[in-house]
Amino acid sequence: MTEPLPWRATILGSGTSTGVPPIGCREAACLSDDPKNTRLRSGLLLREEGPAETARAFVVDCGPDYRQQALTHRIDRLDGVVMTHAHYDHTGGIDDLRLYNFRQRHSLPVYGLPAVLADIRRRFDYIFDPPSEGGGVASLDLIEVKGAFEFLGLRIVPIPVMHGSQPILGYRFGDFAYVTDASAIAPESLDLMRGVRTLVLNALRHKKHSTHFNVEEAVAVAREIAAERTWFVHMTHHLEHNETNAMLPDGMELAWDGLEFGVRPERVAPPADLTDLAH
Repeated sequence: MTEPLPWRATILGSGTSTGVPPIGCREAACLSDDPKNTRLRSGLLLREEGPAETARAFVVDCGPDYRQQALTHRIDRLDGVVMTHAHYDHTGGIDDLRLYNFRQRHSLPVYGLPAVLADIRRRFDYIFDPPSEGGGVASLDLIEVKGAFEFLGLRIVPIPVMHGSQPILGYRFGDFAYVTDASAIAPESLDLMRGVRTLVLNALRHKKHSTHFNVEEAVAVAREIAAERTWFVHMTHHLEHNETNAMLPDGMELAWDGLEFGVRPERVAPPADLTDLAH
């Protein structure tokens, strides 16, 4: 019998910024009884094997559906947040992090690019300058991502990608890479994902979009990286789960909320800092 994997990844949300179904939608995926067509806003949980109350854990992004995601997946303990970028569908749940401060009695580190941290500080100014009285606020330590870093015993490698004209980050965690909201990936960033066993990559819809990969573009990138398994995320309601999967190449599927898989924290050779990949 194989040894249990030391970490597990859970897709907390596989939907685009509106969620699926969006308000007022009456298309096939919106009316579907298949729960895989119901998609909360983007989010990823990485957690050690073990009881939810004590297992170390962190999330990638913290969108407006985070409270619901945390209750569903019993994220009773959280050790930090790693940010891809500052758009609302990836940051709208930050206020809910205060519950961990109350329970765990310490600040939470939040990792991100300087511009992302500045945006969080501006949007949630009541947390930082000065802290509001009454009701309690989150206590967050904002930490700039300048290159690969160690967190909870994992080596985390930032992967610079473009979201339209905006530089954002994906991340590699050993044999797993996570990229959402990308519309272009430079060759040097593709190289950072070589050898992963599992890839999670955004695929918005079939029609082209200015700031997100469509399905055709995402499949091309996935073929270039050649992971054993690719899961697509950040989908709109235009992608019905089973219908779309029937069109995808072997080894590639749409992810769904609650999808879990093991992660092996392997050592990789990242660049010294992000300036090497700033295109």
